[in-house]
Amino acid sequence: MTSPDGGNWSEPHLLARAELGHYQITAHRGSRVATAFNYHPDPQGLNYRSNLYYLETPDAGRTWRTAAGDRVSIPVTSADNPALVYNSRADGLLVFLKNLDFDAEGRPVILYLTTKGWEPGPRHGPRQWWTARWDGARWVILPFTTSDHNYDSGTLSIEPDGEWRIVAPTDPGPQPYTTGGDMVLWSSHDRGRNWKRLRRLTRAAAHNHTYARKPVGARPDFYWLWADGDTLKPSDSYLYFATRDGDVFQLPPVMKSETARPARLR
Repeated sequence: MTSPDGGNWSEPHLLARAELGHYQITAHRGSRVATAFNYHPDPQGLNYRSNLYYLETPDAGRTWRTAAGDRVSIPVTSADNPALVYNSRADGLLVFLKNLDFDAEGRPVILYLTTKGWEPGPRHGPRQWWTARWDGARWVILPFTTSDHNYDSGTLSIEPDGEWRIVAPTDPGPQPYTTGGDMVLWSSHDRGRNWKRLRRLTRAAAHNHTYARKPVGARPDFYWLWADGDTLKPSDSYLYFATRDGDVFQLPPVMKSETARPARLR
């Protein structure tokens, strides 16, 4: 779907429908819009989400192409198609999507996690995080770190100077083997080959943190955003943000006026 103003939208156009469907993530750079997606194999469905695919459009969805620039006819209707980045089915692994960004050359980098099974707990762990970077000729896939749940979700930010930064719940937190954990800030200066743990951003007492995102138009003093909550039963959930360097603040749960000061935690 496209819109000139965010209020009026065109009719949807199907991009992919292979077997039982897909999950996807999206990013843009200038006029390019990119998507990374997996697929749900038949007959197992979404619990067996597999493979990693990438497509981009330079013209608001009129045409689609691979990272190499090859045109792809849509909708994609087969698991075996030119958008394939990584065939996890061949390795017996599932794929959980996390984030998509572009490097200084405008080439896509995908952050994702693989696991041996959909059930939570130590049986299928540890869950392995990866980056997949298009280098202009091929996809370079490198390990990042591990965590203890498929829905541990973080975000990758590629900085103007070429540094890669990730904020993700890669520490177990107070509710291990459930969604999220404690947030950690990581850095790489060699395109994901080596990672340095910069700061542990949270030390949660009761509830896990997860689903870190980088806001659109992020500024250094408002650079990462996420939430917490009890992963095993309904609970209050609070919003947090951090500066680029990892100073953490909690947003007020109740606004009593037009403005309020966030509470600094770390």
